[in-house]
This record gives sequence, structure tokens and C-alpha cells, in this order.
Amino acid sequence: MNNKYAKKVDEDVIKKHEQMLYPVCRIRSKNVGGSGTVIYSDKDEEDKYHTFILTNHHVIENSIKVQEKWDPSVGMEIKKEMRSPVDVEFFYYENFSKCKGVSGSYKGIVRDYWADADIAILELDKHEEPVEYVAKTIPEEDIQDIKVFDEVWAVGASLGHEPLATYGHIVFMDEIIDDYPYWMSTAQTIFGNSGGAVFRYSKERDRYEFIGIPSRVAVTGLGFSQSPITHMGWFIPPTTIYKFLRENDYEFIFNPDVTYEECMEKKKKKRERAKKLAMAKLGEVVDIEDLFH
Repeated sequence: MNNKYAKKVDEDVIKKHEQMLYPVCRIRSKNVGGSGTVIYSDKDEEDKYHTFILTNHHVIENSIKVQEKWDPSVGMEIKKEMRSPVDVEFFYYENFSKCKGVSGSYKGIVRDYWADADIAILELDKHEEPVEYVAKTIPEEDIQDIKVFDEVWAVGASLGHEPLATYGHIVFMDEIIDDYPYWMSTAQTIFGNSGGAVFRYSKERDRYEFIGIPSRVAVTGLGFSQSPITHMGWFIPPTTIYKFLRENDYEFIFNPDVTYEECMEKKKKKRERAKKLAMAKLGEVVDIEDLFH
């Protein structure tokens, strides 16, 4: 961002804006609002740019439908997954902090997800140029350095608002929800923060690093009188994020020694293996894209 006010602003304030606020976007998916965080934006060997965004599965689940339809090629009904694009919005700022509106609205394609772990990855339908601001993820080998009392910032489109940043610290790192680990911070979050980002400052690398995805908020009360406890926010920890990226062949996002093309080739081979399994079960040649998309 070419900002004429930059020289008037403290360097750390600039870092906070560019490394935490600007990489977070607002996501709209069939009457559901949430957030997302850009974690990669670079070109492949053919100079085509690919931008990937992490979010929660529950933010985009309304855009995923599984329908049972008759397939004449195999003579039986087959469950087919249909995915609709979601809307991804970025924002324009003046003097760093003055949000002047939406700078760009693009389609986000749901590429992969784990419903149980409540995590999903989108690819932006924008390939001629990169997204300017990308969150830096904490290196995997340094996750063990994160501790209770570490200061954190949560950023997201709270209640559908433009991205907001709140401040707090980590208070708990041993919660298990639906068989998956979650960490808790006091950085206030509310509905709409889901899919956004939790950041922590690294003195070693002198930058703010993405360490988690806000996903849940504690509630109290019964029935219609439930109230959110905004300072008790659970987020998906970096261990789960790395596991998700690795097992879905997105290692190029965090490992510079692995290319986009290598990962896509691994994905292709997995589809071919799945196709063979489908052929063995159905006795016919079935396009794997028809089965799973």
C-alpha cells in the first residue's frame, strides 16, 4: 500500500496494520457472514497467481451440498458434492486506520475442508496479480514456544463489520472439543470473527505471526437467553493448521522447498487412486470430479 502518511506513523503501528489487519478479509456465504485470512499469494511456473485463504468450515458450509442424483453412466444413484463460490471482500484504508470501504470483492472457491475440525481453505478467483498483504504463519518448529500469558491479537469481521482487532493473552491450551484441540485467549471475539486470525508477536523475527483461527466463543445461560462470553474465545491452534495443510497437499504454502506444481501432482495422484476405488465398487469408469465435486 503506497501510503503518503507512512512517515508520520510509528513503525510498529505500520507492522500491526500490514501484518495483522490487512491480510484479514470478510466472507459472505449464503446469508452467513464470517472472516478469512490470506496465508499465500504467489505465482506458479506459468506466471499464474494463486491466493489461498484459511477460514472455518462453519463459515462456508452453506455453500457445500451433497445431493443424491441418478447417474446413467453407472445405472444407480450416486451422492455428489456441489460447491458454490463464496464472496470474499478486502478493504481500502487511508492513513492506515481509516477504512474507506471495499477495495475488491472476489469469488472464493472452496478447495478443501475438514468439517469435524472446523477448518477450510479457499482459493481466490483472481489470478493475474497477487494479494498485497499475506499473513506470516509461525514456523512449525517454534509452536512449542507459545505459552499461556503470551499476548495475542484477534482480527475478524465481528458481527459482519469491517475487520476489527482486539487484544488479550492466551489463557488455556488444553481444551478438546469434538476430539480436536483448541486454545483459548482473552482477545474479545464474537459471531463474525469466525475464520479470522489470532496473531502473536515474534521478537526473534520481529513480526506478527498467524497462530490460529477464531472458531468458538463461550456462552452462558439457557434457551433463548444465552449470552456470549466474548473474552473466552477458542481458536484452532497452529498444530491443527499445519496438519490440515500437509495432509491436503498444501505444503508449498509453508515450505519454500516444495512447489505448487509438486503439490498439485500429489493431489492428482490421490484422485486417481480414489477413482480406482470407485471403479472397483461400482464396476464402471466414473469421473472422480463427478463423484466428489
